Amino acid sequence: MPSYKSLLLLTLAWLLASPQAMALDSQAVFQRNENAVYQVRVINRETGEKSTIGSGFIFDRPNRLATNYHVVSRYIEKPDTYELRYLAAGGAEGPLQLISVDAVHDLALVESEHPLGIPLTTGAPPAKGATLFAMGNPLDLGLTIAAGTNSGVLSQTDDSRILFSGSLNPGMSGGPTFDDQGVVVGVNVSTASNDISFIVPARYLQPLTATRLASPESLLNEIARQIHDYQVRYLQRINTAAWPPTTLRRMQVPGAVSPTIRCWDASPKVKPEQLYRRYSISCKNENDIYLTDRLEVGKILYEYIWLESEQLEALRFYRLYRALNSSQFSSEASKDDVSRFKCDTQFVDVAGQNFKATLCARGYSNYPGLSDVLFSAAMVGNEHIGFIFNLDLSGTDFSTAQQLIVRFLREMKWQP
Repeated sequence: MPSYKSLLLLTLAWLLASPQAMALDSQAVFQRNENAVYQVRVINRETGEKSTIGSGFIFDRPNRLATNYHVVSRYIEKPDTYELRYLAAGGAEGPLQLISVDAVHDLALVESEHPLGIPLTTGAPPAKGATLFAMGNPLDLGLTIAAGTNSGVLSQTDDSRILFSGSLNPGMSGGPTFDDQGVVVGVNVSTASNDISFIVPARYLQPLTATRLASPESLLNEIARQIHDYQVRYLQRINTAAWPPTTLRRMQVPGAVSPTIRCWDASPKVKPEQLYRRYSISCKNENDIYLTDRLEVGKILYEYIWLESEQLEALRFYRLYRALNSSQFSSEASKDDVSRFKCDTQFVDVAGQNFKATLCARGYSNYPGLSDVLFSAAMVGNEHIGFIFNLDLSGTDFSTAQQLIVRFLREMKWQP
């Protein structure tokens, strides 16, 4: 009969040898999963050549791949011009059908007519600092793996992005991110307009399995609905939260109104020869939602500018003041993407001071319910001091944006 000591030693040896306790290296992760990771291609129907590429992995069922929304977005925009196909590591290829999208979290599901392999196991991300492995097809150079670490949730998002310390190159988007047990804990995200490598937690994939696109014609409306509903929830959470105040000279204003927003001093360097002083605070979120190659929505930017001078005569001061009263908004949208801005200007009372306020909005042609909203309010009636508030929102709900603007103005307090 074995002693308790020998039993303990046997138990420890079994635990150390068990798969749950053995961390895998990048080579082992690659060898286990290389046949489950595919290249996802957007093919131009006219030329037969690939227009964009990304990656995907077998998820939920043998004929289904998970990938990024932005990988297939060109097909979504122009399904008559493009088609979707897969390429396996061994060279096999075939057509894919888009079945579900989550534009907010940059995810999509596509299906093949035939089984592609065994679905990978998904799970929760490991603790911050843990090793991660990202697989994909960078720059059409073949399947590869990149090691990195979980650098934690990006606080400037809604907890839907995890910073990945490794390098994700274009083409790896949509590929799986593994922990050191070989479990898929996220989906790679790498876009040409984003220098940050991050992953979307795998938990956001499961809701996609419960939905299926009714028809290609309704796809843009579904994407617009997803983003619109998300933006309403996002802005409503901001609008009902407590806002920390900050002070810019004689005006108390809201600071960072959400954990997803960061504020910075944006005051220019003072030059001795200047006859005026300018103080600025600039705030923005990083909650970008990829819509098309040209369009990202979900941005919130606001700034406060204080201007004062005892030396500039009134006309020169006014000209300088007017030049500063401009929007921060920038966009690559064309006339085919959006309508022209429509603006309304009124004089309003803010914190007991007279302000000239202008509200502008334009709609998205292919995404009903989404609007770009620009608001600017400039204090008037003072010859030697000025205060400007600018707020820009992209791809949002107009009515909810109006509520946010009203809250900003009500929170401002004049300091005698």
